[in-house]
Amino acid sequence: MPFSFAKREKDVIDKIIALSFKTVEAVSALREYFVCYFSNSCDRRSQMFADIKRIEHEADEIRRYIISETYKGLFLPDMREVIHSLSESIDKIVNKCESVSKIIDYQQPKIPENLKEKILAQLECGVNAAKAFSDSVKELFNDIDNVTPLILQVEKFEHDEDVVEEVLLKEIFSLDIHLSEKIQLKELVINVGDIVDRTEDASDILEVLLLKLAY
Repeated sequence: MPFSFAKREKDVIDKIIALSFKTVEAVSALREYFVCYFSNSCDRRSQMFADIKRIEHEADEIRRYIISETYKGLFLPDMREVIHSLSESIDKIVNKCESVSKIIDYQQPKIPENLKEKILAQLECGVNAAKAFSDSVKELFNDIDNVTPLILQVEKFEHDEDVVEEVLLKEIFSLDIHLSEKIQLKELVINVGDIVDRTEDASDILEVLLLKLAY
């Protein structure tokens, strides 16, 4: 069932939902950026990199608005703190997308062909986790009975990504390349995996907010 909030509180809730959907936008944009990077014929890499930075900036602006408005006395104090934590954790997902894009843009790592599909599979887990998470945020303020199944989906995609990441790391250290290249690839894979980890962290905070609303 939907909850009753004052108009200014509803404005903040709309921003929280908008911020959560920035995670879908950011991870999807990052995945397409990787597809472009892996292609020999893509000439849109610079624009894609700029798009990811734009999304991060927009998310940061939304986060600042949420925190500013919330601390003007909206919501109950304990709920206010959780909303603050939730907005910060959502922003960290988008920030990680930008930092991963910088690894590609600044370092331009050489990625072996046999790793590319698995890295894209990592990112696909990230996209799916972000979609489930953003839907759970929306449902929190619409129908709380739908939230827990969506949070469980986030956990599933985080587990799926862990499996892919483990396979990738084993493959990286079995390659006949310099140790420095292995370490560079390892750091890239771990950073990509951090996107889904941060999404699960945000869903954990969302569960706390769910409990506060439900009880």
